[in-house]
Amino acid sequence: MSVRVADALSRLRAAGDRVTPARYAVLRVLDAADLADEHLTAEQIGARVADVEPSVHRATVYRTLTALVETGVLSHVHLGGAATVYHLTERPAAEHPHAHVQCHACGRVLDVAPDVFDGVAARLRDDLGFVLDTGHAALLGTCRECAGGVIAHT
Repeated sequence: MSVRVADALSRLRAAGDRVTPARYAVLRVLDAADLADEHLTAEQIGARVADVEPSVHRATVYRTLTALVETGVLSHVHLGGAATVYHLTERPAAEHPHAHVQCHACGRVLDVAPDVFDGVAARLRDDLGFVLDTGHAALLGTCRECAGGVIAHT
């Protein structure tokens, strides 16, 4: 068992939540995905959980994802096209913060440091009184490969 999964299980127990086979399987799947820099949807997580724990029903996986997000063990990010992807959260969460961008052409999701958006966040706050949450939804654009390797700087 990885340190990240052990920490997540410890946080679940500390919150008074049970560690079920479904929760353990979801945590293992997401840990492996995070280490491989993959961004998995609930459907993809359900398919991988079925491989490692066949007795867990797909509906149970969806309920488990919701419960783990509510407990703070997982975080989720909304992508274009209404997809949502999930990550294990770190303790403290501030140690590995990141935002996401997604290529609208190929669908690739990239992790970026949240300070990339500091200028935009400051302008929105100053001009509109709007506080930007860069961790909750991915910004859409075009990746280098889909743009033909040529990125225009404005």
